[in-house]
Amino acid sequence: MQHDRYSTRLQANQRLYQVVARQIARMIEEKARDKNWRMPSERELAEELGVSRPVIREAVIALEMRGIVEVKGRAGIVVLPARVSQVSFELPETDIGPGPFELLEARLAIEASAAALAAERATSYDLLVLEECIAQMEQETNVVLLQEKGDRDFHMTIARMTGNAIIVSMIEALWAQRDESVMWKKLHEHIHAESVRPLWIGDHHAILSALRMRSPDAAYRAMARHIRNVINELLEADERGRFAPEGSSYEDAPR
Repeated sequence: MQHDRYSTRLQANQRLYQVVARQIARMIEEKARDKNWRMPSERELAEELGVSRPVIREAVIALEMRGIVEVKGRAGIVVLPARVSQVSFELPETDIGPGPFELLEARLAIEASAAALAAERATSYDLLVLEECIAQMEQETNVVLLQEKGDRDFHMTIARMTGNAIIVSMIEALWAQRDESVMWKKLHEHIHAESVRPLWIGDHHAILSALRMRSPDAAYRAMARHIRNVINELLEADERGRFAPEGSSYEDAPR
């Protein structure tokens, strides 16, 4: 149940994860003298603060980047020595950009609809270009996930297939924000590329199949499924690492 002391009220020009990060920092400060207190898990924090787990994950990343907490394998969220009371998430200069899940939520809304529109307007040439994008993704086995050109080209090709310049500019802006986001880079440190790349490439094949059928509904569902798979992997990767035996690598964690 949501705790009144930490109730979430989003003010104008504030990002939700910043509000939640400030609440968690306040919680840490208040409990600092209690030797029996432990940092709640992400699921427990989500229930207590009345927000989703993606928002909690973004807030934890923000706190981690400020040296207040650290995510340590099976130990979960560990509080580090810090002057928590001086942490601010309100001033413009402290804004580290949109949260990764905020960006993915926007992509889900826009790119799924764009795929549906693209299915109605797809040409044989467009489909060939998408095939080449997937082939490039399959060859980029030694490339960091955030730097895969084939993936970006695939999604931007679908955007251009809509024939709508506004949709293209919106999707370009979302990808540009992703590329510039320090939070994206921090979150992806917990992702094991070799375990997720086959799933995500399979998602792209499914999107292409739906576009070949010229089915707006199928294209919408395939794109939405892909982005939800990305969201789920980003949420679960860190938890999998926590169940790995001490001294083992992420690759050894159960999947």
